[in-house]
Amino acid sequence: FGLPAIIATLGLLAACSRVPTTTPPELTKLVERAAIEELFYDYYAQFRPDSKHDFVSFFANDGRLEVNGMVANGIEEIKAMYGRVVGSGAGNEQKAKDAVPKGVSEMMLTNMKIDLQGDKAVATFLWHSIKSDLLTTEGKINEYGRERTELVKQNGHWLIKNRVVLTEGGMPESLLKYYPKQ
Repeated sequence: FGLPAIIATLGLLAACSRVPTTTPPELTKLVERAAIEELFYDYYAQFRPDSKHDFVSFFANDGRLEVNGMVANGIEEIKAMYGRVVGSGAGNEQKAKDAVPKGVSEMMLTNMKIDLQGDKAVATFLWHSIKSDLLTTEGKINEYGRERTELVKQNGHWLIKNRVVLTEGGMPESLLKYYPKQ
């Protein structure tokens, strides 16, 4: 077989191959799932002390947030709920010049399941808050629970429509009065 046979074979293959005119649905589903996963990773990064704490930018205008029985409807109520948690001043105490730095809390998401339904989706997963008291001490899971979140796609972006968070361990006792009875 010489060069003419190779060229003829390549020409035949090119003539027989078709370029897809639409994106395969499996690929679209993977891209949408990745976008939703990124939304949650970016959202949970807002709990870090060096973040902007811009939780409301992840919610639809008519979004709803329920955390251990406490409910906030709409952007203003959601903003107020997070303001009470983030604005508590915890961790802002004065430190001695040579003191060991405090540890940082990190959030870990596991067992994520995303059910896509066009421009709507439902995500369920487990979350774990891991923290060390000091930079030199071991980290421990200090709170953990589960979440179910309904999302909507608006203007090409996924937003939280209804987020329900339930702590399953490590919840502060002061919040027990809100905790849903089971």
